[in-house]
Amino acid sequence: MAKEPMKIKRAEKCNHIIEIATEVFSEKGFHGALTDEIAERAGVNKQSMYYYIGDKEKLYETVMNNLLDQTKMYLRAEPEANECPETKIRRFIYGMSQIAKMRPLHSIVMRELFAGGGNLPQSLRKDVDNYLESFASACSEITKNNKGLNASPTVVAWMVFAFFLHWDITMPFVYESDDCTQHDAVEAVGKNINDKLIDEVERLVFKMLDSTRSL
Repeated sequence: MAKEPMKIKRAEKCNHIIEIATEVFSEKGFHGALTDEIAERAGVNKQSMYYYIGDKEKLYETVMNNLLDQTKMYLRAEPEANECPETKIRRFIYGMSQIAKMRPLHSIVMRELFAGGGNLPQSLRKDVDNYLESFASACSEITKNNKGLNASPTVVAWMVFAFFLHWDITMPFVYESDDCTQHDAVEAVGKNINDKLIDEVERLVFKMLDSTRSL
């Protein structure tokens, strides 16, 4: 019985260290992050941190795996049985909207990409490719039997992601400006990502894929 509280305490300590490591890697990237700083912020010595998690490479691997596991929960590539293409696309759009709010992930990935991408997990490329393939397949099911706009599914997918990402990062800042000319328009859908904004994006995406749909 005494072992159970010890397991819980160990798990809590590990989660705390990983949380702090995520903050440091997102602020400074892999090369800029120092294990001394991670240990100090976490309130442990380096020996304890190595014991609980591992060295810098292991810390980084654990952080990235945790973040990528979250994206997989939001953006499941495998459809449910008999799932219609519209549902697949809505699921994809919702997943992108939630991933856009994962600031630490984007900060780490962008820092590493600017540094050449050498420290990013190889699985990241495959995951992105799978997600895009799933989205493209659903789009093709919609466009093949109508006179759609023939938009590139890949471009549409990246437009959705870029929109949500920029909205989440920049819109709160722009909205709070005293001279914001789009204040009322933003007020109508909300300055943060929410269901109403997601519905608007869905409407526009389906319009791009099918010109027979009305806005």
